[in-house]
Amino acid sequence: MSFRAPWVLLLGLMCALQTQSASAEGEAASPAALADVDPHNDDVVAPPEPIADCEAKLRAAGVDFVPAELKVTPGNSKHSTCGVEQAVVYRHGPAKLRYSPAPPIVSCGLALGLARFEQVLNEEAERQLGQSVVRVEQGGTYNCRKMARFNLVSEHSYANAIDIRSVTLKNGRKLSVLTSFGKTDAEPKRPEARFWRALASRLYDEGAFSVVITPFFDGLHRDHIHLDQARYRVDGSRPSR
Repeated sequence: MSFRAPWVLLLGLMCALQTQSASAEGEAASPAALADVDPHNDDVVAPPEPIADCEAKLRAAGVDFVPAELKVTPGNSKHSTCGVEQAVVYRHGPAKLRYSPAPPIVSCGLALGLARFEQVLNEEAERQLGQSVVRVEQGGTYNCRKMARFNLVSEHSYANAIDIRSVTLKNGRKLSVLTSFGKTDAEPKRPEARFWRALASRLYDEGAFSVVITPFFDGLHRDHIHLDQARYRVDGSRPSR
């Protein structure tokens, strides 16, 4: 797992910190990366900056959405800053997947990431499982709170994060992160584990999201994959090294 933020040394108790120059960051991400690769703003934890023409970009990406309002409320010593200037209800993406228990409300930047997520999701599902995905169970997006383990504001506070719990294949088979991600060295031999691991690593490596956290990271993520668009970057898609 790699962390690119000065204050993420707190998280680095669990894995090594990898330091890279701005040019190296740019080379590591694809030209169309959505993740923030600027190393100079890694210590900024705040609602995401508005994205120019974001709604037009969502339409171009094949996203069906409804504008939403999550008013930014400044924080204080007791409460975190919450909300986001650009919010949408993500009804459908380019793959026409259904999201349960309800269409998620997300930042516009996260919505762009979800459109990329659907593409990678079905590519890996077809490759590893021979089936496309028709439904995604998500465990929540907007939640005004700090991180569960660290005294840092969660990107969920800005609807800038989503938790993926399971997917349902076209043949009706449901694959949950809890039961099919696997953590042992033998697990990658199982197609279900290969699917989840390939999905997570591609989402990070290809810059779909700034932060990708899986069961490899800690027990709090044993039943879901956390995706967000923080200014810093965290690769929790692989075993610690």
